[in-house]
Amino acid sequence: MKRKNGFLQGTGGAMLIIMLLVAVALWAAFNLLKSGDDRVQQRVSVIVEDSNNERWTAFRLGLDQAAAEYGVDVTFVSSNGFSSAEEQKNLIAQETASGTDALILSLYDSEETDIVPGTTKLVFVETDGIRYNSAGTAAVIPPGDEMGKALGEMILSDSGLTTSEDGNGNMAPVSGGEAPSVAVLTGNLRRYSQKEMMRGLAETVEAAGGTVWPMETEGKELSEVMEVAESCDFIAVLEDALLVKAAAQAASEAPKRAGLYGVGCSPSNISYLDQGVISGMVVPNEFSMGYQSLSQLSQCLSNDIPAMKDIEVGFTSVRSGEVHTRANEKLLFLPIR
Repeated sequence: MKRKNGFLQGTGGAMLIIMLLVAVALWAAFNLLKSGDDRVQQRVSVIVEDSNNERWTAFRLGLDQAAAEYGVDVTFVSSNGFSSAEEQKNLIAQETASGTDALILSLYDSEETDIVPGTTKLVFVETDGIRYNSAGTAAVIPPGDEMGKALGEMILSDSGLTTSEDGNGNMAPVSGGEAPSVAVLTGNLRRYSQKEMMRGLAETVEAAGGTVWPMETEGKELSEVMEVAESCDFIAVLEDALLVKAAAQAASEAPKRAGLYGVGCSPSNISYLDQGVISGMVVPNEFSMGYQSLSQLSQCLSNDIPAMKDIEVGFTSVRSGEVHTRANEKLLFLPIR
């Protein structure tokens, strides 16, 4: 009889433990579901210049994918071309006042970082804020100096000039054609990225004996600027929207008087490249820029990562006849991370 009672006591103890474990599991599941119901959806505002321009197509695709994966409410703030940092400041103030959790921002002026509230988590895209230093910030940008260098190397190669790297890491002419003259339509030089591209391009071309002529376009008729630029052997354009306009101008000419090159990513520029109006283009991976910027912000806001970090997105150089290679089609037509 004692053995039977011991067995029953042991069985009862085991059942009690099982019931306690089930209760704990149900309590944990309830609280997990409750916390999910109470969780506030993250809000991120994106402020870039001329936000409705097609040049943001791949960037927005990257944002959309990250937003779907992380459950983020993204507001792509409508804006036209900024004429000053103050205009951008007003949009930033509007979004922070509305309660947005973070910003993704392409600065109109890289040095005017005081337009951003110091407590706001943000990611700089396209160009960074060179005087901004905060634990809650990061830059997800392509390397401007490397893109400028790649653009210069493409022009030198297509000029028939053979170059090689000397012992100091500089490009020097070896044989072939004459060193080219290059007119550069600079775009907005208030952006640090533009200055980097200009420097990389100029250093590469000049190291090979070529000449570079920077040409500002703000406040000027592009047709007049292009007429002067076409006295050079090549024209290089450092902004996507400006490259679209330059390509449209070049397409109306017969024959084209100077080889047109540039930095771009929009569907129009890809089409001009495919048609041969643009001879060569450096294409940043803006899908990755959009995806990585929102991914980092979401994880930072959720405390899944302790701090954000700067990320350098890649780019590729594409000549007119190379648009439809398998690798280039993935970047140009089916953007991937």
